[in-house]
Amino acid sequence: MARRTRVSRILLAAMVVSSFAAAQTTETSSAALEKLNYFVGTWTLEVHMKISPFGSRAFFGIEHNEWMPGGFLLVSRQDGETAAASAGLAVMAYNTQEKSYTYHVVKDTGEAEDLKGSFAGDTWTWTSSPAAGKRAPQSRLIVQEISPASYTLKFETSPEGRDWSTVMEGKAVKVATRSRQDVAFLR
Repeated sequence: MARRTRVSRILLAAMVVSSFAAAQTTETSSAALEKLNYFVGTWTLEVHMKISPFGSRAFFGIEHNEWMPGGFLLVSRQDGETAAASAGLAVMAYNTQEKSYTYHVVKDTGEAEDLKGSFAGDTWTWTSSPAAGKRAPQSRLIVQEISPASYTLKFETSPEGRDWSTVMEGKAVKVATRSRQDVAFLR
């Protein structure tokens, strides 16, 4: 009987510890996802290419960002105004196991990129890693929150994760949403 009581206490302790760990993971995940709320809404982007066959050119686009049902995936639909700034789809999330943000991008050209991210202060840093066996350059996207309705961005590449070269820089401004006025108040 004493052995059974000891086993019951050990099982109870294990359940309490695992419940506490699960609660902490959920709280961490919720706080991390809350930070992604910054990007919700419609944003206009102006990006200037620094290194390209086109020379230094400006590109303009729009991002429509919204949460998927459940609130764990932030989906970004991107529309560019030129062939060089084409359309795409991105999904942002938080990986609780790796304790990092994820940013998966697919462009209408078929190109895809996976980045891992972190957030410190007012700056998001998203970095790609080349696929195993490939010699593709590493890329990094740095987004700095300037205000609740604007941010700057810088996209850089590096052959080995050091000596970064700026490919493009830009800014984004959140489009103000208009509240609908109820016609009952217009009388």
